[in-house]
Amino acid sequence: MLKRTIIKNLNKISFFQTLFVCSKVSCLRTIVFKRVYLGFHKKSTLTIARNASVQFGKAWELTGFSPSTVKIDEGGEIRINGKFVFHTGVFLSVNKNAKLEVGSGYTNNNVEIICFNSIKIGDNVAISKNVIIRDSDNHVINGDYEGVTQPIEIGNNVWIGIGALILKGVKIGDGSIIAAGAVVNRDVPPNTLVGGVPAKIIKRNVKWE
Repeated sequence: MLKRTIIKNLNKISFFQTLFVCSKVSCLRTIVFKRVYLGFHKKSTLTIARNASVQFGKAWELTGFSPSTVKIDEGGEIRINGKFVFHTGVFLSVNKNAKLEVGSGYTNNNVEIICFNSIKIGDNVAISKNVIIRDSDNHVINGDYEGVTQPIEIGNNVWIGIGALILKGVKIGDGSIIAAGAVVNRDVPPNTLVGGVPAKIIKRNVKWE
């Protein structure tokens, strides 16, 4: 049974992509699963900290693989500081000279993280299906370029519910919960449950497991 399980899991891994990433970061702590597209500029960086690891495009047991993308543009960096799993359907885009920094935790299926400047995600972070995290509006209104792109910081032990949208300039405090479908456009205090469009405080002093 153990041998069959190992073989089954190995059949899901894209060895060519995994070796490509490992050669780039000089490590064996990276796994790339099937149907993951890797677009790394020659002057981009993928950094895996000591004792950290990352999996790109993993599927849950008895489920299939959706197309996934991991793109790092010129001068961009993805830094992995803990053990993190990006499940299948993920779309990671780190643009020119931007930095995505990730601790430990996971994304569920079909999550988008679009980084134009800086996005930091802490440890023990659970990001549910269909969440979008984006640090830029991309477009300018009435010629006002100021504030179009602003960094996002997500603290430790944060749970982001299904279909939530995290917008530019937001800081989410440790231990907080973002309700399903919430649109977060302002800071969230630690240990706070927020929800709605736009997100408002629902409950304070929350604790989740």
